[in-house]
Amino acid sequence: MTDLGTTPRRAMSPMRRLRVFEAAAGVCHLCGQRIQVGQKWDVEHIRPLALAGADDDANMAPAHAKCHATKTADDVSRIAKAKRQKAQHLGIRKPSQWQSKWRRKVNGTTVLRNTP
Repeated sequence: MTDLGTTPRRAMSPMRRLRVFEAAAGVCHLCGQRIQVGQKWDVEHIRPLALAGADDDANMAPAHAKCHATKTADDVSRIAKAKRQKAQHLGIRKPSQWQSKWRRKVNGTTVLRNTP
């Protein structure tokens, strides 16, 4: 299913990355600790793009790589739930995987299904 209504992701230039880092004064917005020189960090969307977050500097903040991975793992389940709710709202149903061992013939009789 395509993500209708989600925000497209723009490229992250080095200047944009620096602008986001300086706006937060080098503090990880998830754990509140300062990002030290040499530590791995990511620019993180505060509200995920798949959950209608904006792809602008106001919705971005620096986060330690480990903090970001933890939040992203939580976001994945929230995004999946939102997609299921959207599909249900649009009337899209997932095809049933269940299949009976019985089948009904045109004349109304029920017989065992041939198993491959």
